[in-house]
Amino acid sequence: MDHSGEMESLRRELPYHSMRDKRLKEAPPINWQAEWERFDAGNLFGFDANVLTPEQLATMRQREDELLDGNHAALHILTRLVDGLCGYPITPSTPIAEDFARAASNGVCNLFGHELMYFQPSDELSAIAAVEAMASQGGRYVDNSSSQGLVLKTKNLLSVAGKRLPVVMSIMAREVNKGSLSIHCGHTDFYAVRNTGWAQLVAGDNQELHDLLPIAFKVAEQRQIMMPCMVIGDGFIKSHALENIRLLSDAYLRYFVGPPNRLYQPNYELRSLFGTFTDTDLTMEGEIAQDMAYRFFKKAFIAAMDVANQILDTNLKVVECYRTEDADMVMVILGSGAGVVKDLADYYRQSRGWKVGVVRPILFNPPCYEELAYGVRNAKVITVLERAGKTHNQLLLADIEAALQISHRAGREGREEHRIYGRDDMPTLLHGVYGLGSKDFNKYDAAAVVENMQACLEGKRGQFHRDFYVGVEGPYSLRPQVLTDYPEREMGMTFVGIGAEGVKTALETAAYIYAADSGNGCKYVQ
Repeated sequence: MDHSGEMESLRRELPYHSMRDKRLKEAPPINWQAEWERFDAGNLFGFDANVLTPEQLATMRQREDELLDGNHAALHILTRLVDGLCGYPITPSTPIAEDFARAASNGVCNLFGHELMYFQPSDELSAIAAVEAMASQGGRYVDNSSSQGLVLKTKNLLSVAGKRLPVVMSIMAREVNKGSLSIHCGHTDFYAVRNTGWAQLVAGDNQELHDLLPIAFKVAEQRQIMMPCMVIGDGFIKSHALENIRLLSDAYLRYFVGPPNRLYQPNYELRSLFGTFTDTDLTMEGEIAQDMAYRFFKKAFIAAMDVANQILDTNLKVVECYRTEDADMVMVILGSGAGVVKDLADYYRQSRGWKVGVVRPILFNPPCYEELAYGVRNAKVITVLERAGKTHNQLLLADIEAALQISHRAGREGREEHRIYGRDDMPTLLHGVYGLGSKDFNKYDAAAVVENMQACLEGKRGQFHRDFYVGVEGPYSLRPQVLTDYPEREMGMTFVGIGAEGVKTALETAAYIYAADSGNGCKYVQ
């Protein structure tokens, strides 16, 4: 007896079928050919701002100034661009999930009319698994994390990249718990997951974090790439630092990023199975396809930044080279620590005539070897500064070592266009560890780094360290240097009290008052 009709009737009584029918009725028709063309990376490389009218450019360049911390600088982008966030709150990125959930509960819609969705599962691993599932159904879904939470996601970070899902995750970098718990800044967390197939953009300040998020969405969703990306800020140092942010306009986000890539949106009338099993005949082929997309990542980021620069009149780059054109000594550093070393580069050039420069990678993964080589092309001494202990790998040092090999090869046998970063000698390479657990890294510590490089440059054996620490006392530590003639341009306010939230609120209130009433034309507060 044939019971297929009866079984089908029973199936249609299941909640899934009513949900499917509802989705089919609500889903807008999609012009797949137009979508295929819209997410063609060739559009990035062929972009010309002259296609935009002066009125369009003026509208896109309109920015409102607002005092925001790093979490809310990111949130201002996410709530306008994404369909949903699946996250598990973890310090110091909790406010992103918390306030996104508040927006979703209030029925806030993104720029494209879709009501925001927030889902909080049982832990961080479940959160990235949920993002993976949702992204597999089409749409733009994100996660946010820090520290142990990011490391816990590792298993699914690999599968998100392997499935070529264009997921973006905001990270507020924090020390991973080792011998003890620290909730403060360190780069060990995103170092630990660098080899999972995700691109990593590391912001120097909250404005850059705000500006990089649309770049991440734009590149990740190009059909030649379809790979995930992390956008990283320094935990507490930037996640909770109030800065004057020039908010990107809705017009720019609509034009530059646009509605999400729905090339993964399934046909609900066809049963499909993804991510199951591959045998010896297909595993390598799949991974090589992923490698091909990964190889294209850097070029696409450069092209997307160029488009953004043309529209916004900004100067986004994959690697920032600050005063390196004639620098004998170059410091290489990630993230917010670059601010103080750039100040010291200026100071030593003006006060001592020392040729000091700074290189700051913004695209940390994939590594930008050629751009790094260009930044250090004239340096005789290079110091790599990392906010990660020697026990936990020196990835930035390894990148510079590889860049120097590429530079040396380019100088020896490279094509003419490669000679721009070529050299026929090898500089002295020094390495320092700073700022673990948000340990203060100030101008006196940065001055010690420069003085150590100068001693090396002058060949003063026994008077400089090749491997060192700053900010702590010990046999391998550099002593802070006195700067008697350093121009003071800061006002410090310190509150000490019992109860973190009370102190934080007092600090923020005082900062807002100072920013509004200082009368010096500067509203930068940290």
